[in-house]
Amino acid sequence: IFTVLTLLIFQKGIAQKVSESDLIGEWTFIELQDENGEIQTKIPLTRFGNDMGFEKVNRDSYIFNDDGTYKSFNPLNTSYGIWFVDKKTNEIVKSKIYSQINNVRSYLEKNRSDFNDYLVIKINDFYANPDQYMPIEKTKTPDGSPIGDFSCDY
Repeated sequence: IFTVLTLLIFQKGIAQKVSESDLIGEWTFIELQDENGEIQTKIPLTRFGNDMGFEKVNRDSYIFNDDGTYKSFNPLNTSYGIWFVDKKTNEIVKSKIYSQINNVRSYLEKNRSDFNDYLVIKINDFYANPDQYMPIEKTKTPDGSPIGDFSCDY
C-alpha cells in the first residue's frame, strides 16, 4: 500500500501535495518488496537483539471513506478509525482513538444532560482546534532508589 501511495505522490509531482480526495477508496495490499524489488513473504523478527524467527507478511488493506473514517483489515484482524492528511508533512494520519472518541460522543448525544452536552461541546472543539489541546505529561515513576540521606553501607 505504501508503495502505491508513494507512486501516487510522485505521479502528482514532488512539489504538489496529495489531497484527501486522492486517497478515498479501497487500497488493497498486494505484496511487500525489498529495496531490490524482490517480493518478500517473510520478515525476520528481532526482539531486544535476539532473533525470534520470521513473521509471515500479512499487511493491512484499507478503505478510506470521504467522511474521514477508515477500515483496515487483513485475514486476521479488522479495525476502524479516523484518518486525515497532515498538511505539514503530507502524510496520512490514522487514529483509532478518534473512533473511540466518536463512540463516546454518540453515547453522550443519546444520553443528554447538561454535563453530557458540555462534554459534546468540548469534543467538537477538540476536533475543530486540535492544536489547542496538549497531552498531559506523565510524571516520572520512581525507579526504586532510596530517597533522602539514608545510606546502606554496612
